[in-house]
Amino acid sequence: MHAPYEPDAHRSRRVRYILCAVERPTRTDRVCAVAAAAAHDLNDELTVILTSVTDAMRSLPVGHPARLLLLDLQSAAHRCAWKASGLLNFAARRGARPSSATMERLVEEELR
Repeated sequence: MHAPYEPDAHRSRRVRYILCAVERPTRTDRVCAVAAAAAHDLNDELTVILTSVTDAMRSLPVGHPARLLLLDLQSAAHRCAWKASGLLNFAARRGARPSSATMERLVEEELR
């Protein structure tokens, strides 16, 4: 014999499925999180590069031939910073939130 129909029981099961789907990160969510983490790391490295280039340019006399190379390096670093900023904005629009994770864990989750 079948149990009597209980609309609330079916509704609560449906709500649980929806909540699980909402709470479970999608592949896009994981990609956004990795992109944001990479962009943050890239920004950290670019800060070091830009600081070093600026210091080197200040130490060189005006007209020194290395200044042109340093200006090219500085320009490339600024372009990279702009691209990293775009990655961070993309991740933020998708709702990515900073969290602590190892690369190994992220790869394992992706391979499941």
